[in-house]
Amino acid sequence: MIRTVLGDIQSSEVTGAYLHEHLIIDSSIVKDQMPHIYLDDVTSAVAEVKDCAAHAINLFVDCMPGESGRNLEKLRAISKESGVHIISATGMHNPKYYEKSSRYLNADRELLRAIFIEELNSGSGIIKIHSLSETLSTQERELFAAAVWTQKETGAPILTHCEEGKGALAQINELTKLGGDLNRVVLSHTDKESSFDYHREILASGINVEYDQSLRQSNSDNRPSLELTVAMCNEGYADQIMLGTDGARRTLWRSLGGSPGLSWLANGWRNLLTKEVSESVVIQLFRDNPRRFLIWNSE
Repeated sequence: MIRTVLGDIQSSEVTGAYLHEHLIIDSSIVKDQMPHIYLDDVTSAVAEVKDCAAHAINLFVDCMPGESGRNLEKLRAISKESGVHIISATGMHNPKYYEKSSRYLNADRELLRAIFIEELNSGSGIIKIHSLSETLSTQERELFAAAVWTQKETGAPILTHCEEGKGALAQINELTKLGGDLNRVVLSHTDKESSFDYHREILASGINVEYDQSLRQSNSDNRPSLELTVAMCNEGYADQIMLGTDGARRTLWRSLGGSPGLSWLANGWRNLLTKEVSESVVIQLFRDNPRRFLIWNSE
């Protein structure tokens, strides 16, 4: 099964998925300090996901964990009104999103694990963790340990944030030391670094990646994320690649007057992909890989 904000579904119900989205970012810190990514409106989000649903995308992974801007009631409202499935995240994001008094900022692995288990039992469907540089801090190592413990207990998938696409190899090393199952982890934003050698080393580990720079390259003749995706698929890694938009900017949402809209990944970007790889590979990226990865798979 796959756990969504409205309950568990069968993986076969997924017709297409975006693996890293920000449909709601509802926090006073973001509103005051980062207004360009303040996304609190259900109506706008419903319009965006309906546009995507017209292109067979019916599942979205929302990647703001507790206390960083997540609003479960709004995510449930979006799901009900649009008819799409939404997965919410437990876990922890970049500390800049948290109030100084937040329990997350000084939590050890035991407390983090307890939080993650509670939230997974209450409707979250994926564990979100992060690192911010080429090496993990003490706090980040506690976070990674808690995530691996939680995954072993629940079978929930893990999604990571790689700041500016960096630090993937350090994350892989830490997960390996902790005894994590790399097949059950997806690294986000790594296509911000377009070195083929970097990605070959990442993918050779068996871990999954989520490429999400498509919208930012929509109006450019230079599309390094497209070239990277095609190259890695052609080298035999198509079953480890998934796609998203990381569309946490108001300027990207058509419903807020921006461009090109979240649906461009499933429309314009997909059309570019199908000129370079087979339709069966494109279906893997949008449907088959998410179906496999997002299920809960306990030991």
